Amino acid sequence: MKPIALVTTKPGFEPQLKDELNKLPINKKILWTPFRGILKVLSESPYEFLEIIKKNKNNLKFLLRVIPLEVECQTDINEIKKAVSFLINKKKETLKNKSFVVRCNRRGNHKFTSEELERIIGKYVLDNFRGLNLKVSLENWDFKINIEILQDECYISIFYDGFNELVIQENIERIKNLKRYDERPLNRSERKMQELMQKLPYIFENLNCVVDIGSSPGGWAKMLSKKSKKVYAIDRGELKVKANNIIHIKKRAEEVDFEKDIGEDIDLITNDTNLYPDESISLTLKFAKYLKKGCYIIHTLKARGVETKKEDLEQVLEILNQYKNIEVYKIVNLKANTKNELTLILKKV
Repeated sequence: MKPIALVTTKPGFEPQLKDELNKLPINKKILWTPFRGILKVLSESPYEFLEIIKKNKNNLKFLLRVIPLEVECQTDINEIKKAVSFLINKKKETLKNKSFVVRCNRRGNHKFTSEELERIIGKYVLDNFRGLNLKVSLENWDFKINIEILQDECYISIFYDGFNELVIQENIERIKNLKRYDERPLNRSERKMQELMQKLPYIFENLNCVVDIGSSPGGWAKMLSKKSKKVYAIDRGELKVKANNIIHIKKRAEEVDFEKDIGEDIDLITNDTNLYPDESISLTLKFAKYLKKGCYIIHTLKARGVETKKEDLEQVLEILNQYKNIEVYKIVNLKANTKNELTLILKKV
């Protein structure tokens, strides 16, 4: 399989869109991207995928746009020229005597702007395909050279009547009216929890009491409240979710008096705080003494940087080695983690 489409939704609704796309009757794989609101589809043919989308459009409530992809290359101007040349040569018999436009949608940091790349590629096409008698038209074009850039990845297509990006306007209008915090994931951290629930479902069975450290704005607490009878959400910040079984302890974790504020055995501890690795694991271990034997801890290690990730992990493991009743069960690199994050699954033995 290869990249055959980018699909977009309103930022925060990526999990719902992924679920919808997974139900389509076509061999495919749906991938997260680093950019909010954008998923990447792997399959065999962009043309077949576009037709499947059109036939199943009524079942896709969170899909806003489909951008078919024909050729993939590195985000390098010379590589882009080669890819454009390949596509034009492939379709040259249908492109003769036509007008065209170049459009670039660029995400990430680059040495050139979208407009600069459009001009460079436009000039390249005119200079190198004189025999096709092409001309540029910014408005009334016959075909469009479409360039989609996701940092180091670049995707190129030639759009014309019958093969073009698909915009679902009714979804764009409908999705505006969804309640922000009731019907959509709060943030990227919620995608982490969804992934964990899919990978390790047994951790979330028969939960009575969960302690979520550094809970604001409430993404993890929201999801955990659907699995546990009680969730103690510890954070001085406000929560943007409400549920009868979420108990907000509006304190810093180090200020919590366990006996007064919680006072019951814990079935699961979670920690996704933005702290230095040693500080964060120390907070987790403060509550671990009240964790039931055989139960788990989900702890996000947030390294100081990508280059210190190994060093920071070693430091945390060294601290954990001092606790003989806490074992490192798994170290997971979730798709929703940033480059400087690792997810530690710990177990009380």
